[in-house]
Amino acid sequence: MEKRVLKGLEPAAVFQYFEEICGIPHGSGNIQQISDYLVEFAKKNGLEYVQESCGNVIMHAPATPGYEGKPGVILQGHMDMVAVKDADCTKDMEKEGLDLFIEEDPAGVATKGLVGARGTTLGGDDGIAVAMAMAVLADKTILHPAIDFVATVNEETGMDGAIALDPANIRERQLINIDSEDEGIFIAGCAGGATLRLRFPVEREDLPGADVYTITLRGLQGGHSGTEIHKNRANAILLMGRVLKSLPGARLLFLDGGTKDNAIPVSAKAVVAVTGADLDLSAITAELQNAFAGKEDGLTITLEKFGGSMSRVGVLSEACQEKLLNLLTILPFGPAAMSTLPELVETSDNVGIIRTTEDMVEIATSVRSLIESEKQALIEKISTMGELCGATVSRNSEYPGWQYRMDSPLRDLAVAAYREQYGEEPQVLTIHAGLECGLLLEKIPDLDAISMGPQMHDIHTTKERMDIASVERTWRLLKAILGKM
Repeated sequence: MEKRVLKGLEPAAVFQYFEEICGIPHGSGNIQQISDYLVEFAKKNGLEYVQESCGNVIMHAPATPGYEGKPGVILQGHMDMVAVKDADCTKDMEKEGLDLFIEEDPAGVATKGLVGARGTTLGGDDGIAVAMAMAVLADKTILHPAIDFVATVNEETGMDGAIALDPANIRERQLINIDSEDEGIFIAGCAGGATLRLRFPVEREDLPGADVYTITLRGLQGGHSGTEIHKNRANAILLMGRVLKSLPGARLLFLDGGTKDNAIPVSAKAVVAVTGADLDLSAITAELQNAFAGKEDGLTITLEKFGGSMSRVGVLSEACQEKLLNLLTILPFGPAAMSTLPELVETSDNVGIIRTTEDMVEIATSVRSLIESEKQALIEKISTMGELCGATVSRNSEYPGWQYRMDSPLRDLAVAAYREQYGEEPQVLTIHAGLECGLLLEKIPDLDAISMGPQMHDIHTTKERMDIASVERTWRLLKAILGKM
């Protein structure tokens, strides 16, 4: 970047490194440049390092004087970001850095303002973790035990870096993951999960003389399939299944919806053909708007004459369409079980993506559970449903949960440091979402782990913002925790 937008913000080193990171394209799957940047940082600061073949970078810093005999710590975050932009944004996120800005918080909570990126996601998740760890390692005045800094790749698309990580490169046995977005909360456990892909072969046939229409369902709230799965939000893919079931004369050509398996889909689109009749969506629209009144008030369903050419593609056969819509009717969505802990989801599923080609329909679902056996049971249930309807099922990106430890000296130390700085008790939570901690604990079972981070809003969206004052407070807290070890 030619001009430093964040110059003058405190902590200066943290925001300097964060701005440098934002100047490097680093969306998931596009990590070589950011990985090499971290290697150059390690060389410049005389740190031992390993750059794994997948792109992970692990650095080691010795303890500062007086801390040589103390147990060391891992500072961990991921170097990739969710690269999303507004429809009218011309930025090439594969090749260009971000355009940062600072704005006042309209709610007045962020007293020093918010950092955002113009037209795109910000990547505070998890660039701020990388920036904080770099700032610790570059500052010779910060007291700390021996540190492993572990920067992983492609967390956002399957935790690939954590899966590929070689535990032989890790020396320490206390872990501070900096991938949480709520100040004042320490995460001490999380759900495990897996992505299931249901591939449904398509049989097509001609439908001469048919009129072709596009049905679009949009305006839903959506949300994160872990932390917001319990909020009674509608699923656009499954609602479109209900719409199509209500139109017995409509023959399906294509059905597409959703963008990520771990996001509740906000819209879906179906291309259908009809002969000798008009499509009337008024009844099903009224039914769904009534069912979700007060929960999904933005829900709309529209019908348009299809403008493209369908001469090479037939409609799904009646038997094929029936099986597909039956599958969309029975697939689970939302919480399957609640934990004994207050307001905590234990097990859930999200139907996140559906895509149709000429010969295949593919559905992606995200299964999560705090209990491994229940995760496997739900996977088996969904797999059986898919197979009974004629789909083949595979699982991808499976990761273990992180079970809450009753005895955690690191957690106790962090809570004490928080209490001393803030004058109040932090929350300690287990969450129904996935963190890399579970995979690291699977590789290194004796890890003592916590997750923390500054306040961020609307991550994974172009509305993403990071609270400047919260970054400063979290930085002071991190230094205090390191100093108390």
